[in-house]
Parts: sequence; structure tokens; C-alpha cells
Amino acid sequence: MARTVYSETAANGRGRAIAGATALALAMALATTASCGKEATPLPPEPPRPGFAVPPGGALALVIGDDGAFSVLGPGAPTDIPRGVPLPFPVAVVASSIQPMGDGAVLAVNRTGLRRLRVARYGRDGGPAEARLIVEPIPGAEAEFPGRTVAPSWARGNEALFLLYRHPIFESRSPRSPASVVVRATLDGAAVMEPGIGDDAYAVFPVSPDAWLAQYRTESGDRVRAGYARLSASGTAAEPLSRAAFERLASPVPLDEAPEPLRAAAAAVPGPLLLEARLPDGSRRAFVRGDPGVAAPGYAQVLRDGAPAPGGIAACIVTDDWRVSIARRADGGFAAGSLYPGSPLPGAIVRDAALVDGMLVALWEEDLFPNTGASGLLVLDPGP
Repeated sequence: MARTVYSETAANGRGRAIAGATALALAMALATTASCGKEATPLPPEPPRPGFAVPPGGALALVIGDDGAFSVLGPGAPTDIPRGVPLPFPVAVVASSIQPMGDGAVLAVNRTGLRRLRVARYGRDGGPAEARLIVEPIPGAEAEFPGRTVAPSWARGNEALFLLYRHPIFESRSPRSPASVVVRATLDGAAVMEPGIGDDAYAVFPVSPDAWLAQYRTESGDRVRAGYARLSASGTAAEPLSRAAFERLASPVPLDEAPEPLRAAAAAVPGPLLLEARLPDGSRRAFVRGDPGVAAPGYAQVLRDGAPAPGGIAACIVTDDWRVSIARRADGGFAAGSLYPGSPLPGAIVRDAALVDGMLVALWEEDLFPNTGASGLLVLDPGP
């Protein structure tokens, strides 16, 4: 009898053990299935990256709308190009002037305001990094742009400077008071420079960091009076100049007198050249090779020694017919190479260019002389 009781107890114990093991196995299987299910669940998609992707070793074309916003132009982009009624450049919404600042740049959009340009780079597992151009508004001076035209920019210290003036021929709005202002900007904000350089300034030629040549145009009834002066960037009184003295000081300098990196870049561009160059100290200077009457207009930039430029870039040139030359530091000197990105639109010409964190940004406009059509940016990756 005792054996029978023992046997039943043992059997019951074995049954409970088997049931427990089965339940444990089932629980483990369910846990494994749930775990596998969690691993198989796809992660939420990465949020869209800001800006516009620049093809590695290629070019990105952007076009600007009447609202000052940029959109992609080219394969895969909408076929409708945002362009309004063709207008003369001084009164059209166009990408007007660009000033490189550190690892970014300040872009002036005519009649609209300022934009900050910067390059964001992202790593890719097992592939090349992605570079994107980011375009953002710079607040503080938007109200100064309507009724005025943007002149070429220059720099002083850590600020980009833009002359906004009343164009004497094409301006159709009522005169603003003052007619001209200089806007100073960083990558974060902008304001009117005080004191200014004169209420009726028409052009500025920053021939050195401390000396600016200014041209004035004053209308009084049916009479127009022109004036010329040399200004000190420190704000001291202007020195009046004769027209002959002004033209002598503002005239293009022979290319042989240009900084060495610029001469190296120019050697890769055949033919007569007339270059508007940004120099490392923030000033601008015109250089000419050959007959200026038949020279190809071009826009150039020379980087300061020791500037952190990808690929050792020291200078660049972009002509208005889309020839590009990049000079790089090599073996104690400079070596130049040529690029031919092509025009983003038939009839588009270059009107300004600058290096932005290793990317070459060219401002273009559709030449419908005397009007301008579409306008935008061509962003070129010059490669390593």
C-alpha cells in the first residue's frame, strides 16, 4: 500500500514537473517570438535632412522665385521654372552678391534680404559623405531692400558689407530716405551701418581694408551732380577726389601684380581676362590680362594663407561663360585645374562667385538683355 501511495505521489510529481517544463518552454518560445518580432519591427524613418544635396564631384543648380525661396533646377525637378515677368536686373528678385564669411557666406537677394549659406556634411556607412547646402534667412535688415539695388559686397573684420542704392535709370519706386545705406551682416544678423558713407552713394570700391573709394550721384531737378571720395574704414572724414584721380585708383591692375594663387588659377584660363577678385583682407580688386575691351569677365577669390580649405584650395576663378579654375597648394607652390560645369539654363551667365566651406557657389542669371530672367545658384563640388 505504501508503494502504491509512493508511486502515485511520484507520478503526480513527475506530471507536475513535465507540465512546469512545458509551460516554461512555451513561455520561452513566446518570449523569443516576441523578441524576434521586436527586432523585425523597422525603425522610424530618419527625418529629412535640411538643405539641398550637392552631388559628389558634381553640381547642384538652384533657381530663386519671386518670394526669395530657392528650389532645385534640373533632372527630377519640377519642369516649371519659377520666373516672373523679365525685369532689368536692378529691380528684379535675383541672387545678387555673395560674401564668404568663415565657414559660411552671406548672400544678398535683390529687393528681398539676406540669406545665410552653410554646408552640412553627413557620414555614410560604406559610402561617400553627403554634403548639403543650407539656405536660411538672416534677420535684421529686410526693410532696407525694397526700392534699392544691391551692389557688390566686401568685408571688414568679421562682417559682410553691402551697399544698397537707388538706381538712377531703372528704379520705379518713390525715393527712399536716405537713398543709399550700407548693411553690415554676420551669419546671425544684420543692421544698417552707422555712420554711413553718404546718403547718395552710388558705388563703393574697397581697394584696401582701410580705404574705400566711393562714387556719389545726386539729383536736383533736371540736374545731376557726380562726386568722388576716398573714405577711411575707421570713420574719419572723406577726402574728396577728382574724377581723374578716382578712375586712376579704381582702374584694373595688371594680372601680373595679382597674388600668386590667383595668377596660378588664371594661367589655366586662356585668353584675355577681366577679374573682379575678393582678397584675403576683405577688400576687392580688379585685375586685367590683355585688352579689357574684349576680355572675358570673371569672378575670383583668394584665400588667406593657412585658411582651412578642403583639398588645399588657394584661389578660384569662374568666368561668366562657365569656365572654372581652381588653384591648390602643391609642393611649395600652386597647381591649377579646370572644370566645365555647364550653364544651368541656356543663356545663363555668372554674375558672382565665392568658395563656401570647400564648395564653389556661383550666382547666375538668365541674360535677356536689357532684362534678366531666371536667377539662382550653381553649387559645384570641386573634389579633393
